[in-house]
Amino acid sequence: MFINIKNTIINNALKRLARNSGLLLAAESVATLIGLVQFPLVARILGAEEYGKAILIISWVGLIGSLLGIQTRKTIVKYLSLFSSKDESHKSLAIVKLGLILNISLSTVVCTTLYIAAPTLSIWILDSETGAILFRIIILRDYFASTTGTTVSVLRVLDKFKFISIINAVSSIFTFAFVALALLNDYKLLGYLYAVSLIPIVQSIILLIYSTNRLNMKFGTNWWNVQMKVLIEHKTEIKTMLLSMKLDSLRKIATDKVDIVLLGFFVDIYNVGLYKMSKQLSGYISKLSNPIYSAIYPELANLYHNKGKTYLTEFIRKLTNWISIATIFSIITTILLANKLVPIIFGAEYANSLPIFYIIMLMHVWLALIWAPGLLLTLGKANALMKINLTSTLVMLVLLIGLVPTWGTTGAAIAIVLNYWTWSIIVLWYTSRIPGIELWKHSTSVNQT
Repeated sequence: MFINIKNTIINNALKRLARNSGLLLAAESVATLIGLVQFPLVARILGAEEYGKAILIISWVGLIGSLLGIQTRKTIVKYLSLFSSKDESHKSLAIVKLGLILNISLSTVVCTTLYIAAPTLSIWILDSETGAILFRIIILRDYFASTTGTTVSVLRVLDKFKFISIINAVSSIFTFAFVALALLNDYKLLGYLYAVSLIPIVQSIILLIYSTNRLNMKFGTNWWNVQMKVLIEHKTEIKTMLLSMKLDSLRKIATDKVDIVLLGFFVDIYNVGLYKMSKQLSGYISKLSNPIYSAIYPELANLYHNKGKTYLTEFIRKLTNWISIATIFSIITTILLANKLVPIIFGAEYANSLPIFYIIMLMHVWLALIWAPGLLLTLGKANALMKINLTSTLVMLVLLIGLVPTWGTTGAAIAIVLNYWTWSIIVLWYTSRIPGIELWKHSTSVNQT
């Protein structure tokens, strides 16, 4: 009876994960399809120079916001799941309040500073004195969107993935409509930036109102009414996790940018373009896995806090088997299709990128362990996750510096792959040593006399 109950709980958790991942994947697919139309439309109508300005403005504002902001998503998921499972309503609301206060206060400082510095940024980055208004549009967009990380995390814990997927898909559709309307009416760069800013602002407001309403219905009061002092006993661990996630966000910035920057010093622009195309193309598998990554952490947290490690271990085993099969199939299929389609879709000159692409595809072995970050955070091992991430990133940086000057784009591709392999090996070693977490079933033998 216990085994049947256990299997039912685990299977239900897997079904919820499949359902929630499917909902998010549907929204991601809508956004991707719209992007395939929107990207060439924007690039063609704006022209290379104006489109380049838009990318520079959005990238620089986003980069500064990421460096100076704070990541609350995973902290909210962990502690809201924990406090909810214990029916500690005041703590549940207090952790949400903490996340929103941190988001709003830090983004206010960043927004104010950047808003004042906009004329200087325009001269420095665009070589123009008239671009301040363009920067300020994106600065205000990112300010209003600062609460989105916390509100979406709340809705993930409350199992409102359907609402998240719907609003994401609708937002993508309306953003495309506004962008097309602005460009076709010859509003140029100013109209484009207004169009890509309006919907995210509205979306963030809707998410804040809806998540507040859901919390009110669940806990009987609003988050702004609770006292923060109820979190005093968790102060140190919450602070540690927030710091760990901040360091991890800096690691992601390094992982995404350093290889391209370094290649710019040692290879020509043509080969940088080939490498970027290969990396972006191989990244679609990881992009399609994002819905699973988003859905799995709250599922792990809820399962652990409500049922314990026994159920968690079996859940991870089954999930690993399914994802391993899907990953192998996806890698083989993508490689076979790329060999035929890349020269046709991107042009014959991009056929030279295929060897780099084949190497980078090997990084996806980490997907079999996509549950690992969520597991470590659920078990309160944010520091360990931070150390694992930083170690693998350090390996990548050392390899980039050592290989790129001699091997160019091939060296960069090898460094990226070994970064993920290092991460996977350390994660497997570390998680296998956690008491109560057995990744492999051990057979037992009975001695008969």
